[in-house]
Amino acid sequence: MVSTYLSYNLVNRDIKASLNRTASDPIVTRQTEYFKENIGKVSTVDEFLDDYQLYSYAMKAHGLEEMTYAKAFMRKVLESDLSDEKSFANLLTDERYRNFAASFQFSAQKTDLQTDAQQTELLDKYEASLAGESDALEAEAFYYEAVIDKVTNVSGLVNNSRLMEFVFDAYGIDGNFYTKDHLTKVLTSDTSDPNSYVNQLVANGSANAANFLRLAQAFDFNADGTLSGTTAQTTAQKEATVSLYVEEEQTYVTDYYRQRERAYYESKIATITSVDELTRDERLFNYVKTAFELGSMGASTFKLIVTSDTSDPSSYAATNGGDKWVTLAGKFNFASDGSVEAGMTAQGSTQLASTHSGFATFYDDADEEQKTDLINLFKTRMIEVENVDDLLADTTMRLVLQRTFGFEEDEFSTRELKRALTSDFTDPNSYANKSKDSRLIEMSKLFNFDSDGNAGVPLAPHNTLTATMIAKQYVINQVRFLEGSERTSTQEAATKKAETYQEKIQSIGTVSELLADREVLDVVIGAFGLDPEEVTDDFLKQAFRSDLADPKSFVNQQTDNRWAELVASFNFDANGNLTRETIGTIQQRGETMETVNKYLRQTLEEAEGASNEAVRLALYFQRTAPTVTDAYGLIADDALMAVFRTTFGYSDEFSNMDVDQQARIINDNMDLADLQDPEKLERFLQRYTAMYDTENSVASSSAATILSGGTGSISADLLFSLAQLRA
Repeated sequence: MVSTYLSYNLVNRDIKASLNRTASDPIVTRQTEYFKENIGKVSTVDEFLDDYQLYSYAMKAHGLEEMTYAKAFMRKVLESDLSDEKSFANLLTDERYRNFAASFQFSAQKTDLQTDAQQTELLDKYEASLAGESDALEAEAFYYEAVIDKVTNVSGLVNNSRLMEFVFDAYGIDGNFYTKDHLTKVLTSDTSDPNSYVNQLVANGSANAANFLRLAQAFDFNADGTLSGTTAQTTAQKEATVSLYVEEEQTYVTDYYRQRERAYYESKIATITSVDELTRDERLFNYVKTAFELGSMGASTFKLIVTSDTSDPSSYAATNGGDKWVTLAGKFNFASDGSVEAGMTAQGSTQLASTHSGFATFYDDADEEQKTDLINLFKTRMIEVENVDDLLADTTMRLVLQRTFGFEEDEFSTRELKRALTSDFTDPNSYANKSKDSRLIEMSKLFNFDSDGNAGVPLAPHNTLTATMIAKQYVINQVRFLEGSERTSTQEAATKKAETYQEKIQSIGTVSELLADREVLDVVIGAFGLDPEEVTDDFLKQAFRSDLADPKSFVNQQTDNRWAELVASFNFDANGNLTRETIGTIQQRGETMETVNKYLRQTLEEAEGASNEAVRLALYFQRTAPTVTDAYGLIADDALMAVFRTTFGYSDEFSNMDVDQQARIINDNMDLADLQDPEKLERFLQRYTAMYDTENSVASSSAATILSGGTGSISADLLFSLAQLRA
C-alpha cells in the first residue's frame, strides 16, 4: 500500500496538473461550464437559490456543502451588507460565510453622479486649465509682437487669421460677423476725420462702433492700406494691444500678467517726474495700489500721503494713517509739491524691490478668492444635482465645465453636452467617442450618468465592495500573529495603506497607471495573501498582459491560481483599459474564477479522500491553515485539529479539554506563523502523513514477524517519509 505522504506528494508536487485532471472529468466539466455560462444571468438572490445547480456548485466551492439545505439561513448571509460590521454575515464566527457573501454582490451597487476621485480630478483639471492660460497667453503675445512688426500693408493683417483673432479678442469684437472689407475700412480710417468710415459707425450708433474706433486708433495705416510709419503699430500701441488681450483672455490674473505688469512698471517708474504723472497712468497706479494694499484709494489721497514729510509726526500720512501710511510715503521720493526730489528717481532700487515684492504677493489675492468660492460652490451644488439636466441648467456648473474642458460658451448646445455626458466612455460607438473630440470624451469619464441622464454606478478597476473587502483583507493579513504594540503599530500602518488604496484605485483608468503605482498594487497583492516584496515589476507586467481565457498564457501557467484571480479581479480589457464587460451581474469576472478554482480544489480533495482520508486532510490543511490567525481558529476547525492531534500524538480526547488549555498546548507545540511559509508548511505535512501512517500501521508488520525473520517489513514509502522528517 502506498504511504499517505507519497499519495499526498503525488497530488501536491504538481497541483496545477492535478487540478487540470480534476477539471477534465466530464461531470466536473459540465458542472463548471454550466456555472460559468449561467451565473451572469442571475440578478437576484431568489434566482440564485432556485437554481440548485448554480447554488450547490458555489456552496461546495466555499466548503459549505453541508449547509446547502439551509436556504433561509444562506439568504441572510447573501443579503448581508459586508460594509456593516454588525451585519449577519460579519457577526458569524465562521469566516466561510463572510467569504461566501463577499464572492457575490446581491446588494445593489451604489450610484453616484460623481465620485470624490472624479470630482478631485475634474477640479485638478480646472486648476490646470487656468494655470495653462499663462503659457498660452504668453505664446500668443510672443507671436503677435513678432509678426505685427513684419506687416507692411493692411491686407497683411486682415488676411492673417491668427493676428486678427488676437486683435478681435483684445478689443472685444466677434470677428465671425464682419467681412475683411469692413475691417479694412475700419483700419484705414482717419480717426481725426469725422466723416471717416469708423467715425460714421460711431455717429450712426452701429454695433461695436466704440470698439472699432479703439481698434482703428491702435494702428497706423494710410487710406490706401500702406503704413503711416515704419511699422503697423508704435511700441506704445502694440504694448496697449497686448495688455488688453491679456486682460480680456485670462480667466483669473496669470503669472504672465504679473511679469508684464512688473516689466511695464519698471520701464516707466524711472521716467516719472511727478506723482500726478504716476497716478494718471492707470497701469502704474494699479500696480502701486496692489503692491501696498491700497484698495480703491483715489489719486488725491495717494498724493497727500506720498508728499508727506516722513519725519514730521503731524504730517498727513502720520495723522491719518499712522505707521502704515508713513511707511508708504517712505517708498517714494516725492517732494511736498509732488515733484520727484532733485537728483533722485521716483523710486530707488530698494524701494522698487519692495514694490515688486508686494505686487507679487497680492496681485492674485482677489482672483484666488473668487476661484476658491467658485470651486466651493461647484462642490456644494454637485451634492444637489440629481440628473444631467440639473447639471447643465446651473450656470455655475456649466461655467466650470466650459473652463475645465476648454470649450467656448456657445460651442456646444445643451443637447450635445447632454449626449456627451450620458455617453459610456468604454463604448466606441457612444456619442462622445464617435465625436472624436477629446474634450467631450474626457468629460464623459468624469461623470456617471446613465443613458437616461440619471445617476449610474461608477466604473473603476475595483468597485466599492471589492475595494472594501481587499482593504480589510490586507489589514488582516498584515497583523496576523502579531501581538501588543507591534500589532498596534502594524495595524495603523496597514490601515493607512489600505485607505490610500481605496482612495487611489478609483482614479486609475488603465493597467499602465496601475502598474506605475506599486503602493496601490502592493495592497492588492498583500490582500490575496501574496508577498509584494517577492514580486518584480516585470512579473506583474507579464501577468496583466496575459489572456485570462488562454490556459497557456503567462498568468494561467503560474502554480498559484491566486495570480490569475488577482488579475481577473480588475475591470480591465485586453488592451488594459477600463471595461464594463468584466462586471457581470452578481459576480464579477475575478469572483467567478475564484469560485471555479475553489470548486476544483474541493472536488480534488474530495476525490483523494475517497481512497485516503488523510490525504484529503493534508490537502485541506495545506489550503486552509495559512489563513488561521491564532490557536482558537485552529480549534474551531475539526479537520485542522484532526491533523494537529495526529501530528503531535494526541488522542481524540484532546478536544474535551478546556479550550484555553488546548490553545496553550497548540502554541507550545507549533508556531502558527510558520504555516505562512510554504517550505515549513510542507515539512509539517510530511510529519503529519508519516505519523498518520505510523498510527494506522500502514503496510507495516508486527514485531514478532520481524524478529522471526519473516518476509514482512516496514514499507519503503514509510521509511522514505520518516527520512524526510529527519532531513
